[in-house]
Amino acid sequence: MSTARVEAPPEGTLNLVVERLRLMGYAGFWIVVVTGIVLTRLFSGIDLDDTLLMRVFGYNNICVYFDYPPSTFVLPGLWAVTLALLLTYIAGHWLQMRAEVRAGTLGLGLYRTLAGFKIFEAITLTLFSTIFAVNPTGWNHTLYIHTAPFFLLQLGMVSLAMSNTVHGIRSGYWRRLELPDWFAKAAIVYCVIFALIVAFKIPTATNAMMDQRLWVQTDTLAFIAGVVDKGFLICAAIVPMMKAAYLLRFRSEDIEVVRLSPSLVPHA
Repeated sequence: MSTARVEAPPEGTLNLVVERLRLMGYAGFWIVVVTGIVLTRLFSGIDLDDTLLMRVFGYNNICVYFDYPPSTFVLPGLWAVTLALLLTYIAGHWLQMRAEVRAGTLGLGLYRTLAGFKIFEAITLTLFSTIFAVNPTGWNHTLYIHTAPFFLLQLGMVSLAMSNTVHGIRSGYWRRLELPDWFAKAAIVYCVIFALIVAFKIPTATNAMMDQRLWVQTDTLAFIAGVVDKGFLICAAIVPMMKAAYLLRFRSEDIEVVRLSPSLVPHA
C-alpha cells in the first residue's frame, strides 16, 4: 500500500482517489435528499406547515423529507449505497494516512489520534441509518430515538471537518499540493463556524424536545434555529463537495492515490 500521484495504475492494483470517493459519497447524499424532497412534496400528502418537527422545533429540517411514505419505501436503499461510499471514503483516507506514516510525512502519534476520529466518524454515519428505521411518531415517544442519531451525525461531521483540516496541514499534504495560502486559513475558519453551528443546534433542539424546560422557544428563536439549520447543511454537505471538486479540478495531477495490490505488498 502506498500513496502516489495520479497516473496509470500498475496491473492488478486497486487505486483509491480519496477526494473522488468523498465527492461520490456526498453526491449520493444529495441524491437521497432530492429524491426525498420530490417524493414527499408530490406524493406524501402531508402538510409541511403542520408536521411534528414544525410543532416541536418550530421549523422543518431536512429529515422531514425522510419520514413519510413513499420516501420511507425508497430512501433506505439509496442510503445504504451512500453509506457504503462514505465509509469507503473514510477507509481510503485512513489508508492514505497509514502510507504517510511509512513515508515519514505524518507522525505516528498524530496518525493514531486521527485514526480514532475516523472510527468515530464512521460510527456516526452508520448509526444515522436509524432515522430510516424509526419514524418520529410522537412528541415524547420515538422522536428522541429518531433525533439522537442526527445529533451524533452532527458531531461526526464536525469531527470530519476538523480531522481532515488537521491532516491536511500537519501532514504537509496541502503543501505538497501547492494549495494557495488562503486555503488552510479558510479551512480553519470553516471548522470554527461549523463547530459553533452544531454547538447551537444540539442544545436548542434538545430544549425543544424537553418541552422547552430550559428556556422558552420564541418565534424569533425558532426562526434563527431554522436559519442555523440551513447553515449546518451548507457546512456538512456543500462545502466538502466544493473542496473535493476544487482539488480534483485544479490539483488532479498531484492528488495522492492509495494503491492496494492483491497481495497487499506495498509498492509505488
